[in-house]
Amino acid sequence: MSKGVRLAGLLGVHDAGRVLRDFATYLPTQVIPALAGFLVLPVLARKLDPTELGVLAICQTLVTLGWTIIASWLAAAIIRELPAHRVRGELAGFARTLRRALLGSAVVFVVFSGVVFAIGQGTSAVGDNALLVIAATAGLVLQNVAVSVFAASLRPRAYALVDISARLGGSGLGVALVFEGHKVQGYLAGLAIASLLIGAIGVAAGWPRGGKSSHVPLAPWLRYGIPASAAAIATWFLAFVDRYILAFLRDAGSVGIYTVSSIIGDKVVSIPVMAFFTAAAPLIVTGYERHGREEVERLMQSYTRIALLVGLPCIAFVAVEASDLVWILTGKYDYARHAGIAPIIAGGSFLFALSFIAGTGLVIAKRTRPIVAASLIALVVNVGLNFALIPPFGLKGAAVATPAAMAVYLVSIYGLARHHARWRFPFATLARSAIAATAGAFAAIAATPSSSWRPLAVLIAAGAGLPVYVALLVVLGERRGTRPVWLGRSRADRRAALDDPDPPGP
Repeated sequence: MSKGVRLAGLLGVHDAGRVLRDFATYLPTQVIPALAGFLVLPVLARKLDPTELGVLAICQTLVTLGWTIIASWLAAAIIRELPAHRVRGELAGFARTLRRALLGSAVVFVVFSGVVFAIGQGTSAVGDNALLVIAATAGLVLQNVAVSVFAASLRPRAYALVDISARLGGSGLGVALVFEGHKVQGYLAGLAIASLLIGAIGVAAGWPRGGKSSHVPLAPWLRYGIPASAAAIATWFLAFVDRYILAFLRDAGSVGIYTVSSIIGDKVVSIPVMAFFTAAAPLIVTGYERHGREEVERLMQSYTRIALLVGLPCIAFVAVEASDLVWILTGKYDYARHAGIAPIIAGGSFLFALSFIAGTGLVIAKRTRPIVAASLIALVVNVGLNFALIPPFGLKGAAVATPAAMAVYLVSIYGLARHHARWRFPFATLARSAIAATAGAFAAIAATPSSSWRPLAVLIAAGAGLPVYVALLVVLGERRGTRPVWLGRSRADRRAALDDPDPPGP
């Protein structure tokens, strides 16, 4: 019996055994780049003042937007189309169509470059770094095309090698250039050089070869990829628009301070939860293909339980230790005094992660347009709340707008997906894990001396809070997903007993 199956049995979710095993496989690909970001963050925060860090945040998010507009449609199409053509032995035809698709993306890249230069005429934050933003965008396009080809070709080692090498190489080179005194431009140059070089090598190494040179039309790629790209663009705005509104209403320095706590709150939650969902997604689709909608809905409930059990203690940990974490990473009071942003952002990140389960119905129905609609609804709420809350409440107002908008996104996407797959949300697990996480947080606070060394305080808090969390879950009956014995049998148990008056003995 695998470790994943044994762990699933311990938690009372036997059908999640495979996903927990795969979760352990995907976790390093999520953790290593994120840990690299955590290591880069203190260097940047110590070497760059808040305004420079804010400019860097704006430029980096612009790079992400650029690749999303230019080639996210192509990455989605590769993931969907390459496996089918590989099975049919049509890789040569696929490669010819891929070449045409890349030429089309190159045209969009030229247009995007012109837009970046135009934006740069109105703001020095972009204007001083326009060429580097464009170069880094081109590199990120190549990198993502390469990893998409490897993923669709079932070459996970090559996928991990290219992805991790590009991220770590870019961060490392960027930090080195910052140390040499090149500041924002140095870090962007490091990202651009690494992603361009490794991305180009990855595309060349992974380029589909062999097979029949049959005609492979581009139209199906566009029909599937463009709505997926539109959804990704809308999601980008939902995730990052607060930075631009802060820059507009305040200044780039506010963006820098906000970004530090925002990244900490987001990554502590999103790393484990998104790694879990990365493992869960293909298994849900497989369950649908083999057993239909009922199996999908059962898996959705089981996977939500795991997400709650993992995510809520992460939020509690951030709530207790946000100030220490920010201080350890930055060593600056300006950042640490706004650490209260981190747990708020963590809550928003968790709600966004849950939307991946809520929208499962759209995945199995192969519908991407409703995701755009849900994103736009949440985006309107996000923008409105940012403009309403930032003037009176500052950075905390921008943070509060995040979970509010993500809650709207979660409700909207489930409303559009529930006709294809209903989400039987485990409210009992939510209550148990919330109670246990709260108790763990109080235990962490009580066990941590107020005058302790900050890194030691973080370790003490985790060491005191986690056992309390786990023990209370067991006491509350979460191990089997049932009520604890001392609360008596649930209504469902009593109804089952009436239906079966002669139940089997122990």
